[in-house]
Amino acid sequence: MQLIWQHPEQAINPKWKLSKIFEEAKELDKEILSILGIKEEWLNRRAHELSGGELQRFCIARAFHPDTRYIIADEITSMFDAITQAQIWHALIRLVKERNIGVLAISHHISLLERISDRIIDFNQLKGASEKSF
Repeated sequence: MQLIWQHPEQAINPKWKLSKIFEEAKELDKEILSILGIKEEWLNRRAHELSGGELQRFCIARAFHPDTRYIIADEITSMFDAITQAQIWHALIRLVKERNIGVLAISHHISLLERISDRIIDFNQLKGASEKSF
């Protein structure tokens, strides 16, 4: 199981180059780097040398380890503009289908969830429900 954080800078050791972080994950999948628009020169940089969007792309790519079966995606595209957000989700959906990976997407944007999800749980609808109904 992999978690992709909303704030990628909190999930990365700031002292390490991105190539070392990929080594820690055991695999550098060049296909995923390409699909997510990650440039190879970024691998020689540290987290603070990338924009938030570039770093988030990196964190998404890192989650696709060959053994990954489930991904928890916590507001992972909130820092992107609408076009980039759509591109990233299209790429993610393609990858998870190809690799048979389950995704729990967490978002405040119901319209996004309606476009990408098979099932949605709206916690706002659960307010006032008794604990026994869970």
